[in-house]
Amino acid sequence: MHAALQFAAIWAVAFLSLAMAVVLLNIYFGFIGNDLELRSAGKEAAIAGVASFVEAGSLWLILSFAPGALRAMILPVIVAALIYRFAHVEDWSGYDAFMLLAFQVVLVFVGISLMYGHFQAAIVLWVGFILFLAVVAAIARSM
Repeated sequence: MHAALQFAAIWAVAFLSLAMAVVLLNIYFGFIGNDLELRSAGKEAAIAGVASFVEAGSLWLILSFAPGALRAMILPVIVAALIYRFAHVEDWSGYDAFMLLAFQVVLVFVGISLMYGHFQAAIVLWVGFILFLAVVAAIARSM
């Protein structure tokens, strides 16, 4: 596959997973009674575009030049969290950015597991994440 097409595909997956994570996080925060302050749809799409560009560019560089160094993806994930944190500096806490990235990571890993036919791993990951969210909701509602 041509390098530009490979990068575009990675960027599309990163953007879609980040956009889905924002929507799911907004629904989850509404469920637990916490208000997630979001900008307009266009501004949120622009923020997601920049953050997913950083993630996609980093993943593309790692896959192209150092395929064994996937642990290096922690740095772009931190940069994406910082982009969201600074874009919502007066509205969000570090907890909100962490939860956004947790949603994105789980969505990507479940999608990859389903794509490669590891249905049991996808179900276990999804159920484990739902249990984690239930614990967080119970803690948030008790405060």
